[in-house]
Amino acid sequence: MLAFVVGCAGSSPVVAPPAATPTGPEAPALDVAGALARVAAPLGLAADATCLVVVTPDGAVVASDPACAAERLRPASTFKIVNTLIGADVGLITSAESILPYDPGRYPPAEVGNPDWTHDQSVRDALAVSAVPLYRRLAIDIGAARMQAHLDALGYGNRSIAGGLDRFWLDGGLAVSAAEQVALVRGLIAGTLPVTAAAMAVVREALPRETIGAATIHWKTGTGELDGGAGWIAWLVGWVDRADGARPFACWLREPATVAFADVRAHRLAVCRGALAELGLIAATQ
Repeated sequence: MLAFVVGCAGSSPVVAPPAATPTGPEAPALDVAGALARVAAPLGLAADATCLVVVTPDGAVVASDPACAAERLRPASTFKIVNTLIGADVGLITSAESILPYDPGRYPPAEVGNPDWTHDQSVRDALAVSAVPLYRRLAIDIGAARMQAHLDALGYGNRSIAGGLDRFWLDGGLAVSAAEQVALVRGLIAGTLPVTAAAMAVVREALPRETIGAATIHWKTGTGELDGGAGWIAWLVGWVDRADGARPFACWLREPATVAFADVRAHRLAVCRGALAELGLIAATQ
């Protein structure tokens, strides 16, 4: 069970996991709520439209608000972290350079509508461009029984695959909270998830990353529609590697359906990465 502290107002070789979040003298609680509010306000986003959960140097899980941290929402393409993990655990993926096949018969190019997604490519490249049809095909190759067994073992969200094996994370029954996303990332970093060490190493190696100053941020984005056309949910999930340890985080924002998709994606980076910079976890970028 995760304990929350409310932020104050105001094939390739197996890769060793990054340093786990260290323990030591108790550190002051991060002002997560304040950091999030400062970057969200210029975009006109209300406090209940954003959420950030992050791990402190002493291992505490700090949330901008406990209610938002516990709210389950569809993971959208952040589920590619889990999909890759399961694919590697069952032997369909052996490295970050393993090729994921594109299936034009099942996902015709005209329906996909994105040329970056309509060809075979490595796991690393598919994660970088978030190639949806390749990961839908991977889920089919994994199969319902193995998918369900892994979601149960991982304790990922509500563990539902209702709505179709190749789309349950996009518009089906799967829902996960920011706190549960952070728990998954902590296990991935520490190498303690109930899958093989090799599978975890593949995911750590393949996820997009960027070095910003003295820190390196590893992440996966995810953007999808809320039920009933109520708007957008946009996620950023991952961790920051720093000299003082790895800092898992999960961040989301909600916006009305009237906001353009491209603007939602831009706002996610401004809010989520901006809040991490406000907290001093990464350097501020323009």
